[in-house]
Amino acid sequence: MTSLISADNVYALLTVFLGLAAFGFWSERTKLGQALSGVILVILAGLLLANFRVIPFAAPFYDLVWGYAVSLAIPLLLFRADFKKILPEIGPMALSFVIASIGTIAGVLVGASVIDMGPEGANIAATLGASWIGGSMNFAATSQALGMNDGALLSAMAAADNVGATLFLMLLVLLPASKTVLRFLPSKIVQAHVHIEGGAVETETPSLNMFHIAGFLSLSALCCFLGYGTARLIGMYGADMGLDWLADFSRYGVLFVTIYALLVANFFSARLSSMQGDFSLGMLFMYVFFGVMGAGADVMALLGQALPIFAFTGIMASVHLLVVLSAAKLFRIDLAEMVLASNAVALGPATAAAQAAGQGWRSLVTPAVMLGVLGYSIANFIGVAMAGWLAQ
Repeated sequence: MTSLISADNVYALLTVFLGLAAFGFWSERTKLGQALSGVILVILAGLLLANFRVIPFAAPFYDLVWGYAVSLAIPLLLFRADFKKILPEIGPMALSFVIASIGTIAGVLVGASVIDMGPEGANIAATLGASWIGGSMNFAATSQALGMNDGALLSAMAAADNVGATLFLMLLVLLPASKTVLRFLPSKIVQAHVHIEGGAVETETPSLNMFHIAGFLSLSALCCFLGYGTARLIGMYGADMGLDWLADFSRYGVLFVTIYALLVANFFSARLSSMQGDFSLGMLFMYVFFGVMGAGADVMALLGQALPIFAFTGIMASVHLLVVLSAAKLFRIDLAEMVLASNAVALGPATAAAQAAGQGWRSLVTPAVMLGVLGYSIANFIGVAMAGWLAQ
């Protein structure tokens, strides 16, 4: 069934998703938005619009958002990063990252033992596990490495992965807002955050300085140009030299984008401190991204071939979350740090950074991105290893 707005109608889709971003910012001023967060409401709105066939589940515009808007948002969210504040935060979150990764592996093993997904079950479980340690890039790379070429099966896996990821992100955003959860897992970071009317993104003065806006956009684009260019050059050099581990660097452009953004933030911190608008602009891009993420969740697709795969995804996510929360209690890890590590592992650096920014945990934006990139770098190896283990 076709959607009311066709996939090639870029301006109509731009209208919808910028409208959803505006709705998200506005909702932060309401009681419902303060209880659920604008992020949740934007994801839900995108999901409903797509499943009621107002907008498509896939479109070239969505690829532009994933490829460009998210990339531009990352430097904008990092230009205030101060290494003196960041480095002490990465240490505790490294332990959280290891625990979250173990949680995903445990979830894969439990889910694969409970759900029969057919002769390709081991490969399906391993590919989804790689996706939930790294991201969609690892989903594609691991499925290719395992020789999976059934288009219908891969589509069903992608549908289950997208819907599961969307629901999981909503749960992660809601956890720190639950008084019951906070009683079980106290969080100094969550409790120290003071909600400002209009949402966490409006901590800057409201004046609009177009020189600052244009300057930040230019700097962000420069970081993306240098970051992806560096990754591509290293990858080409590795391929020419026959070094596979170097050739793989072409996939990790976001890592170098992050590095260049941090260099700008730390070498030009005095100059940037007098400028305004970077964080709010980055959050605008991320709210558009959240709407697109919700729109990609095809709930009806789960009623067919994807249903047992979705059941597996649900078990994997549940075990992951059980391991994460239990470890947070056992090792007395701050709930905010553990939730972001779980996000970085299961969903990737973009959503982890956006959650940290959207919930006002600015000091955790950079660690969240770095841990997400770390997940990218190890997920393929873990996925292939899990496939071999499950196939025995």
